Amino acid sequence: MKLYPYLFILLLLPWASPNAADTQKQQQLQHEIRQLSTNLSSQKNESQALQDEVTRLEQKLGNISNKNYETEKKIETTITKLAEANQKKVKLDVELTTQKSGLAQQLQALYSAGEQSHLRLLLRQDEPSDISRTIRYFEYLNENRVERIQGIQKTLGEIDAVRTSIEKDRISLQELTQTLEQQKADIESTLKARSTALANLKTDIRSNQKRLDKLKAEDAKFQAMLDRLAASQAAKAQETATVSRQPLPAKEEKKPVSGGRPVSTSFTPDRPFSTLRGKLSWPVKGKIIHSYGSSRNEKQRWKGVVIAAAGGSKVKAVAKGRVAFSGWMDGYGHLLIIEHDNNYMSLYGYNRAVYKKEGTIVNANETIAAVGNSSGQSQDALYFEIRQGTTPQNPARWCR
Repeated sequence: MKLYPYLFILLLLPWASPNAADTQKQQQLQHEIRQLSTNLSSQKNESQALQDEVTRLEQKLGNISNKNYETEKKIETTITKLAEANQKKVKLDVELTTQKSGLAQQLQALYSAGEQSHLRLLLRQDEPSDISRTIRYFEYLNENRVERIQGIQKTLGEIDAVRTSIEKDRISLQELTQTLEQQKADIESTLKARSTALANLKTDIRSNQKRLDKLKAEDAKFQAMLDRLAASQAAKAQETATVSRQPLPAKEEKKPVSGGRPVSTSFTPDRPFSTLRGKLSWPVKGKIIHSYGSSRNEKQRWKGVVIAAAGGSKVKAVAKGRVAFSGWMDGYGHLLIIEHDNNYMSLYGYNRAVYKKEGTIVNANETIAAVGNSSGQSQDALYFEIRQGTTPQNPARWCR
């Protein structure tokens, strides 16, 4: 109650009352705040546009790489057809030479026995039975000669057909080679455009917190997808469960692999995935630059390994299984996930392109993707994980 008189006196003081200058300053400050808010909103839109451009270019690169892969397979098939056609032509040429030689010998023999014509045989005073046998012999020769001539004509027709096929395949091969060169040029052009867009995007990402928030959001989305796959896989396993089951392996200890260790592909497993611990080959030949369990940033650790390899290198399935996911995933780019037995999964990310569709059965050591740097990676590499359900496993304990 005693404070009220003092407050009243303060209110009467001249400096306590707002004047025109203060009002103008306040309005200017509010204007600057609105301007900053507008600029911030614009920068966010630009940042999203840059991210969308990088994603668009990476997806375009994936489509071109898929076409490139199909073209390479067509070229391989055409080369095989050409080789087979050439072999057939060589065989037919040999057969034609043999047929011509046989016909020439027969004609020569007929010419040499020209004095034994049908008319001369009839005018001779030989036994009718002898004459009949000789005439029948000449008829056999004539029939054989006709068959040889027809065989030569057939062989000539086959040779012409093979020549036509070879020429057609040669033209097709030339066109496919030109298409392949154009696709490679498109890949190089798209890679350069992506590199420029990515550099602009990285310049725009100014704070570590912004980058960390982005990684967390991508990881949460990725984990949610894995949870759905694991639940689906567990349900299928429950439906097909038998009396005897494989014992579950002990929980994996996070033991990092030494950085930069070279890895290679050589072993093709022919047994269930759950029995192949320590026996699998790596999905691509290269060097591990981020090991399992190592620090990814101040709050995250790697749940798989990152294997540096040449862009476009073939990525192989480490074991037989069914493709459970094939498509784009923010943070992992072109991603492919294979389901194996006993609720195991292998994951292949950062690809330039993936070659298998969901539901496809793939065999061990079968090409499934091409190494890339999708989803904004700074270098060409493969992200590789092994999981049982939603629990990450150390790939170094499975691959040799």
